[in-house]
Amino acid sequence: MAPSTGSLPPHEAAQAVSRNGVEHLSEPIFITFVQNIYGAPLLSAGGLLAVLVGAGFAGIQEENNPGIQRLLQGAAFPVGLVMVYFVGAELFTGYPMWFTLTALQRKGRVTQYVFTIVASWVGNLLGTLFFSLMSTKATEALYQEPWRSAVISQVTEDIIEQQFHIIMLRAVFCGWLVTVAMFLGTQNQDGISRALCLHFPFFISTVARFPHTVEYMYLVSTAMILGAPLSVGGFIWKVLVPLTLGNVIGGGLFTGAYLWLVHLPGRQPVGAAPNGSLLDDHE
Repeated sequence: MAPSTGSLPPHEAAQAVSRNGVEHLSEPIFITFVQNIYGAPLLSAGGLLAVLVGAGFAGIQEENNPGIQRLLQGAAFPVGLVMVYFVGAELFTGYPMWFTLTALQRKGRVTQYVFTIVASWVGNLLGTLFFSLMSTKATEALYQEPWRSAVISQVTEDIIEQQFHIIMLRAVFCGWLVTVAMFLGTQNQDGISRALCLHFPFFISTVARFPHTVEYMYLVSTAMILGAPLSVGGFIWKVLVPLTLGNVIGGGLFTGAYLWLVHLPGRQPVGAAPNGSLLDDHE
């Protein structure tokens, strides 16, 4: 049993992450779908807070201090990730890390990977679009200035005016940092340490404007509602495709594969069956 305080050694934390992957493979698809639908609005709420805080101080805008604005956004946005983690919801960006570990240890079946990943991604998209419509269209929370212009400007700079490969490469860095945050959250046992460890890597990603798939599902759909010049086709091609690919590469290769190579060579993940199957029959 893990201690209630302190930090796990890296190899034990890697085993815990691997065990999470096994559990996600074996859970009902409906549960995966619901957890990801619920996780998307929580992360999007952090995005809403980041917009309100980052663009809400007129003096910063007038004095042209982009660094301060980004620091405020970086401090605010990870609140959403902390909420997701603490209530037991999920985000698509965690699955590349989990499933890279399980796949390298030859756990599960191909259909389990496919169905779970699709349920996660679609759940996040639906949850994000619902939150975007409710928090923007229905309540008009961001229709006032300077917030409306700030959202459109950020999406224009980060997505509309950027080339596909730049967006994807930035998403690789985000996928890496976010999964590092999740690993640290698993490694640390008390609530305060977990919150801080989840916060700081995502803080870096937000300040650097490395795009998170679910984050930009929310920001871009919100900007489109507010009048950003982006079509549905553009949303798919310049947001959903490059961000998904980049986050998968970053989380899977730079975190999941690293953890397997360094901390889990030849080790059985805790809770896995010794014969290489996902779970024993009695489990």
